Amino acid sequence: MSAVAAYVSAFAPVAGEPDWWLAQRRAAITAFERAGFPSVQDELWRMTDLKPLTAQAFLPPQSIDGARAAALVGEAAGLLPDAWRFVLVDGGFAPALSDLAGLPDGVTLVPTHSRPRAVEPLTALLPDGIAALGVAFARDGLVLRIPAGLVLERPIHLISVQTEAGRGTHTLSRIDLEGGAQAEVIETYMGGAGAWLNAAAHVSLAMGSHLTHGIFVRSEAGAQVFARVSAHVEKAARYSASPVLVGAQQSRVDLVIDLAEDHAEADVKGLYLLSGTQRGQVLTEIHHDGHATRTNELFKGVADDHAHGIFQGKIAVTERGQKTDAQMQSRVLLLSETARADTKPELEIYADDVKCSHGATVGDIDANALFYLMARGLSRAEARRLLLRAFLEEVADGIDAPATQAAVRALLGRALDTPAQEVAA
Repeated sequence: MSAVAAYVSAFAPVAGEPDWWLAQRRAAITAFERAGFPSVQDELWRMTDLKPLTAQAFLPPQSIDGARAAALVGEAAGLLPDAWRFVLVDGGFAPALSDLAGLPDGVTLVPTHSRPRAVEPLTALLPDGIAALGVAFARDGLVLRIPAGLVLERPIHLISVQTEAGRGTHTLSRIDLEGGAQAEVIETYMGGAGAWLNAAAHVSLAMGSHLTHGIFVRSEAGAQVFARVSAHVEKAARYSASPVLVGAQQSRVDLVIDLAEDHAEADVKGLYLLSGTQRGQVLTEIHHDGHATRTNELFKGVADDHAHGIFQGKIAVTERGQKTDAQMQSRVLLLSETARADTKPELEIYADDVKCSHGATVGDIDANALFYLMARGLSRAEARRLLLRAFLEEVADGIDAPATQAAVRALLGRALDTPAQEVAA
């Protein structure tokens, strides 16, 4: 039986789900059966290795390893010790591992299964078979609404962990900030070995609001982690995204951002740090539909051994997007002759009064800088680690939200085998 047929056969109603939601999921599994998995002919998927996903069906988990879940959550929680914590284990809300005490009045933070209508934007548009599969088998997720004018003093940390190998979990989330609200939301994905985690989220930012949104992938060898975010940004609102890929056999983050109204802004600071045979991919697509909108995008990557890093960035400016200011930069270091990087920046402009640019570089560590540090007593490994840290920390330096910035530094410290306190110094 093919993987597609196995998913279709495994689809079933869930006890207690509303009839309208079951109908949405049925429509999604039908769409998946018709579309199947993307192919190499699809420009957006040709660099993603889908063979592991088509070779077998990653069906929903059958059991939860509680001790393992607690250990993974503890590891992830250390990145943001002073945060409200919302935990998903094998795709379902885990209240015993979460910590939501002290949330301000008026803030809604609940599991998706209790507010399924909140994720309807994710069911209305299914761009490919993987998105359809995610809706068909969605179990839970996060629904967050922050009222107008409220500035959250602490970050919200969504931790999604997987405990059963060979299984797949699919989550749908919704984040809404009303006018003038501000928040930091960090998602950390900890996929288990040989498992697939497929997450989708829709973000809606009302006038003058600002969301800093971290998407961190730190998973075990053999894990497949895909995260897709669509963001709708209204007048004078700002969406700041930080995708950070430092784990998983294959990780992919898709950001589709619509700067829908005047003076809306997008700020993207991301990175990947890959080794072995890992593959990491970030795709960004930013639409400038309003007047005087702005994008500032910086992406950095490091690939060692036989790893493969991919960055595809597209900035599209409509006829209404006069006075757009959009800048995109990608810089990659390859640490071995067998490592590979693919970078594809793209501008699509239909307005005549804009300031848009993109740049991309691929190189290796500066040999002179490496020699200089070794001449002062550092080992080759220590010197290389220091140079990599300096290279990647430019991404953290560009993040103006303190909790997210500190978490990125800590994540880099762990990935580079450097104490987090040293990285934060």
